[in-house]
Amino acid sequence: MTFALAMVLYPDVQRRAQAEINSVVGRDCLPTFEDRMSLPYIESVLCETLRWQPVIPLGVPHATMSDDTYNGYVIPKGLLFLFTEGISWDKKWYPEASCFMPQRFLDVNGALTDDNPVGYTFGFDQRACPGRLSYFITI
Repeated sequence: MTFALAMVLYPDVQRRAQAEINSVVGRDCLPTFEDRMSLPYIESVLCETLRWQPVIPLGVPHATMSDDTYNGYVIPKGLLFLFTEGISWDKKWYPEASCFMPQRFLDVNGALTDDNPVGYTFGFDQRACPGRLSYFITI
């Protein structure tokens, strides 16, 4: 739903994405999973979709299991953390965070950067959202 909303609100992004698909796979067939690495702008649009409007804005709550100290900061047992939207809208990392700007995930040569919101959107390791796999398959 967020992807469709972004394409309606940002028709210039939709046109550029369609042009990339047409140039890579043509007008008469749909892109496949194997085409993804040849579609950096499409990948950046998907990254920006996850960043701009996270699937679960508050994230799945996690709590610390014991007191800890990190870089001089005391982290008490039971502290809830990981506010996905707080990360994805942090102006330090994403200037103009309220704007849908897929180019923020591309370098000057048009290649994807290492910045990818998938990690903080779906979580990490054994606590990662099981639905993350369906995201990759359906997109």
